[in-house]
Amino acid sequence: MNNIFQLVYQQSIEQPFKAAIIYEEQHITYHELIDKVLILSAYFKSKGLTAGQRIALFAPNGPEYAIVLLSAAKLGLAVVPLPITLKGHALENAMKSIPVAATVAWSSVSQQLLGTGLAQPENLITLNRCVSKETLWGDVFESGLKDDDKTVDTTELPFILTMTSGSTGTPKPIILTQECKIKRAFDATINYYDLTQDEVVLVSTPLYHSLAQRGLLMPLMLGATSVILPKFNVAKWFNVIEKYRVSFLFAVSSQLDMLVDNIELAKDMSSLNCIVSSSAVLALDTKEKLVKQFDCQLHECYGASEVGVVTDFCLNSHSDKQGSVGKALPFVKLKIINEQHQLVGAGEVGQIMCQSKTEFAGYLKMPEKTKLAYDEQGYFATGDLGYLDEDGFLYYVGRNNDVISSGGINVYPQDIESTIKMHPDVADCVAFAYPDKQFGEVIKVVYTTQSDSLDVNELKKLCLHELTDYQQPRYFERVDSLAKSSLGKILRQSVKSLFGGKG
Repeated sequence: MNNIFQLVYQQSIEQPFKAAIIYEEQHITYHELIDKVLILSAYFKSKGLTAGQRIALFAPNGPEYAIVLLSAAKLGLAVVPLPITLKGHALENAMKSIPVAATVAWSSVSQQLLGTGLAQPENLITLNRCVSKETLWGDVFESGLKDDDKTVDTTELPFILTMTSGSTGTPKPIILTQECKIKRAFDATINYYDLTQDEVVLVSTPLYHSLAQRGLLMPLMLGATSVILPKFNVAKWFNVIEKYRVSFLFAVSSQLDMLVDNIELAKDMSSLNCIVSSSAVLALDTKEKLVKQFDCQLHECYGASEVGVVTDFCLNSHSDKQGSVGKALPFVKLKIINEQHQLVGAGEVGQIMCQSKTEFAGYLKMPEKTKLAYDEQGYFATGDLGYLDEDGFLYYVGRNNDVISSGGINVYPQDIESTIKMHPDVADCVAFAYPDKQFGEVIKVVYTTQSDSLDVNELKKLCLHELTDYQQPRYFERVDSLAKSSLGKILRQSVKSLFGGKG
């Protein structure tokens, strides 16, 4: 199997002057991209970096991401992508949990790393402006010294190390090999959605997330074009699609919520063939608006960092299954088990377990945790709850540790949240367990609104009409905002901690 560098290098031979990357009016051809990759590879070699070593990458969205990833793929290095907003103890924990041989960083991060001794100038490249005596990104390419185009088999070596626990708690890095990333690009994306070299793929989520990395690397391996947005912006999203005739993209649910609410900004969307939503379940009203407003294939997928995409649901089909996240991909096996690890029947909620050819290579230096992540049959425990219907469609209910046990009855937050979001004035909400002497746990809901006029009694009446007795929230609290990740996904644990949640 060719590695990722070899796949992209082949495109530079076959179509050297085709645009590989478009970023802020800048068009980088395949020939120009590979030239920069070979220069950076030569620089890494001059610093003594060899296969198996690791590079920390703190970079905003831009072509630099592709150049670093492809250089690492060529040399067999592993990249640890991290947000440039990381600071303090979170930054220290991330750097100490995965020792690296070199770092490529934005100046704000470089300053912190040098100031705390977490990086040395000789092993640091700063992207935008020099902080001390480290190397500046632009100076690397002044030499023009290029590595040769030869490469060893690096497909089974660690390529991406992704943190699964975010910036809090003990980091649990998952290992993704090049082989894994190639399979996710081809089997779970290119082949599944019938993509071709004519695609123009938009990347609008932060590149330190695996979803955006696939949006960047997949078209380059295919020989298509990747368009990178510096940051998500509704108006710019619509403009870029029209300007560059974008045909395919991944989006997160929070982005799609904003897009359907600002559809008047859209002009010519006729180039779009397929939109794939990921990261969180779409609200039913958002799904309905998407189907109505976009004349293209619309998909929602469910997955996990460790195993990649597990299921896919086409919103344009199966109108009777709109609450589902779809069926297992052709190379995925699914099962639902209860707390005794026994299979449950159709319609019964349990933990989602899966087998996939796109699974990770384990948690870094955590063999016991890796082993415990699987059952005896080799199924990965996702930690998510859901159920399968009689037709094999999966329905996601929530995280295992989000379940509310009220009076001994399990209540699933998503059931509460989807009901409350039915109110047109509710912007977002989180339902969680709140301590109670009589029942152990009761339900509390914190919510944000579109205006200040919403009477909480309207929400109580809505819940009484739509939910059973044990699902009724005891407490409601309107808040100005809910903590969210850079992908717009609500940080449930932060919300629960801030507003008195249990567990």
